Amino acid sequence: MDPKDIIDGIKDKIGDMFYVGPKGVIGIDIGLSAIKLAEVIQVSDGNFKINRYATVALPEGTIIEDEIQKEDEILQALQEGIKELNSGNKFACIGVSGPNTLIKRLQLAGGTNEEIEDQVTWETEQYLPFPIDEGNISFSVVGENQGGGVDVIIGAVKKTVLESFRDLVERSNLKVKIVDLNAAATLNVFETVMGAEVSAKGKTWILMDLGAQKTQFMIYKSGVMVFFKEINIGGLTITEEIQRQMGVNYAEAESLKISGDGSGNIPEEIVDLINQVLDTFFAELKKTVDFWVNSTSEEAFDGCVLTGGSSLIPGLPEALQELFETEVQILNPFTTMSYNQNNISEDMINDIAFKGVCAIGLAMRSIPK
Repeated sequence: MDPKDIIDGIKDKIGDMFYVGPKGVIGIDIGLSAIKLAEVIQVSDGNFKINRYATVALPEGTIIEDEIQKEDEILQALQEGIKELNSGNKFACIGVSGPNTLIKRLQLAGGTNEEIEDQVTWETEQYLPFPIDEGNISFSVVGENQGGGVDVIIGAVKKTVLESFRDLVERSNLKVKIVDLNAAATLNVFETVMGAEVSAKGKTWILMDLGAQKTQFMIYKSGVMVFFKEINIGGLTITEEIQRQMGVNYAEAESLKISGDGSGNIPEEIVDLINQVLDTFFAELKKTVDFWVNSTSEEAFDGCVLTGGSSLIPGLPEALQELFETEVQILNPFTTMSYNQNNISEDMINDIAFKGVCAIGLAMRSIPK
């Protein structure tokens, strides 16, 4: 190793030891349409306060799937977001998602820690979308299975993807302490907010993060995520269809999709366009649920919880309630979390509730639950 790198590493460790400032991390969700940053503090056992929050929109096409296309735009947005957040915290937890990541539940034979690690490596290799030596892999044992072995949740990301996002954040003068999967961060908030209602033995819930270009679909049973699928349909699909057929720009299409004519009335032709995309989306969801039902013989869900900006699409929760034949609700962190009224205005509440869940989960990552 280069002597300069060794010296820099020692300086960083000494700096961390004598760092005086907010504990924990800034959660940074670098999405396809915006960057969201959050700072969360634990006020008592099991109770959390959203201390700071900021969001900065990204130009269209800045990130495609998990590949950075416009590095300078992201760096500028990060710097704007950090300035707006106005936190003294210098540590960050960043989230990753997309085709070069993996989150999956595995049933293993069990054994010693070393034997479980070997089994994770063998089993994970067949699911990874990249060679195993090109990825970072982590796992957590979540319990025993009926066969006498153990259940584990594994997370993996391609090293080049991780490094590209980490490099940008650290060029913004923050130090990345933790890298997490966005799905895991969303689950963190889901478990905290919903509590015993979703973790009870035998209860099965659907959790969906409806993003711009993709939807993360999770099934959560008896306190553990048991199924995950990323569906490549999101709110941007609808926006692009409105752009194409109505001859408007991106901002105008987004406004038509959510607000209609400005008075809350959505023109019939826009409703038709939304329904066309949703028909495709619902068909994909039905296939996913059918696969789960056929593989487990379970036919009923105890509820469905939505988060993400696309859950704002008018009529979507009601349509999903009919599709899943169960109650659908929005995951609202303010149900159980307080917030710092000096840093967070009333105007920000709705945006945080719908779009900030992942960033909040990332900010909670180092806080013991």
